[in-house]
Amino acid sequence: MDTHTDVRRRRLGDWIVGQELGRGGMGTVYAAVHEESGRHRALKVISCDAEPSPEEAARFDREIRIGMSLRHPHVVRMESSGREGRLWYLVMERCEAGSLADRVRERGPLPASRAVPLFLGVLDGLSYAHTAGGAVHRDIKPQNLLLTAGEDGTEVAKIADFGLAKAYETAGLSGLTRTGGFAGTAGFVPRAQLIDFKYAKPYVDVWATAASLYFTLTGRTPRDFPPGRDPWLTVARASPVPVAERGATVPRALAAVVDQALDDDPARGFATADRLRDALRDA
Repeated sequence: MDTHTDVRRRRLGDWIVGQELGRGGMGTVYAAVHEESGRHRALKVISCDAEPSPEEAARFDREIRIGMSLRHPHVVRMESSGREGRLWYLVMERCEAGSLADRVRERGPLPASRAVPLFLGVLDGLSYAHTAGGAVHRDIKPQNLLLTAGEDGTEVAKIADFGLAKAYETAGLSGLTRTGGFAGTAGFVPRAQLIDFKYAKPYVDVWATAASLYFTLTGRTPRDFPPGRDPWLTVARASPVPVAERGATVPRALAAVVDQALDDDPARGFATADRLRDALRDA
């Protein structure tokens, strides 16, 4: 079964599946309406290439339960999950404004005055997940930062798919770009994660958040990926391009913080989300 199976106009559990909202390595997201209550949510639908073993299915369910336990204003809320045959589906909060990746592609890079407040919120959510939830995302990227209205009506960014990278890997499900035992998205992966994906530490999420901010400010990934070259070889060997060399209008102090956060040596970057958040506030 294709990972991106079209399930529109079907019912999954108590949900009526509507229009497609987006798709990526981790499945396809649809608008959905609860048949009885009329609640509007997003359904992420995942298919697997083969029937998982009971142990694999149990590991997947365990990781999803961890994701559902996270409750923070800057983490997309997962409410429940279900399964029909080889299809898993996750019921999630719907963020009406789409992803940060879509916003940058459609309108161009954001000014620092708009980008930094969004990422201060993301880093708050990341800090909560790392400390209170004990979870490492391992696939933070602009596609997984969703935009919606906050409690005060201003636009905020929320982290989606927390825990799914590990869930897919441990359950053997299809979905992520893989090289051997590695999974992730090359443009937003630190070298340290490539070396040791299985035991990734919170630092890898901090790096990926900085890479996402870099993209938001410049419209480019930190590393250049030459056509025809293995992207993972680029991650292993190439260094990030300094923000100032991208030609975007970014304040010097902010560019310095982002460049430091993207250092391939974890000892020279920012070990925690709190440290990067504080540095951005001071920039």
